[in-house]
Amino acid sequence: MPKKRRSTKSRIIKAAWTLFYKSGYEQTTVDEIIAASKTSKGTFYHYFKGKEALLNTLSYLFDEKYEELAGIVDPNLSAYDKLLFFNHELFYMIETSIDVNLVASLYSSQLVTKDKRSLLENKRYYFTWLTETITAAIESGEFNATSTTQELLKIYAMYERALLYDWALSKGKYSLTEYSDKLLPHVLDQFVEGI
Repeated sequence: MPKKRRSTKSRIIKAAWTLFYKSGYEQTTVDEIIAASKTSKGTFYHYFKGKEALLNTLSYLFDEKYEELAGIVDPNLSAYDKLLFFNHELFYMIETSIDVNLVASLYSSQLVTKDKRSLLENKRYYFTWLTETITAAIESGEFNATSTTQELLKIYAMYERALLYDWALSKGKYSLTEYSDKLLPHVLDQFVEGI
């Protein structure tokens, strides 16, 4: 995909989610998204059928955050510490810039959609980065080889989805970031010890 198209789509998505957080999903109009993203109506509708289609782009926003973090993470960190860092930063971004009701909408739409479930799309940058990181940790002996990369990847992704789901179900009554900072080391300790 040409860089221009990707950056235009990205601009629309970022503008939409910023407006959803500030004004609420229902109160945000397509015209406001178009103005904030500095695009045209034709361009908007080239990428999206309407505002509702943007709900499934949350995973795209997550992947952009992962790509950003991959560019700044210290490559000398252990896989364990990289996973802690990425999770903390992603959950902080979610907690501070995405309306908890929209996270709930995303999760409910993923359960009933007839289209691809964006959260499970294995071609996402999220899954690519996790696969590389976990594979390297198993090969180096940092994570016990009693489980495959795919098994550990599934556990990690399920952990994140479960916390996001519970946070949304609880209407954000607790800090997603702080809660995960306490729990994730216990999950990763099992990766080190073996499952």
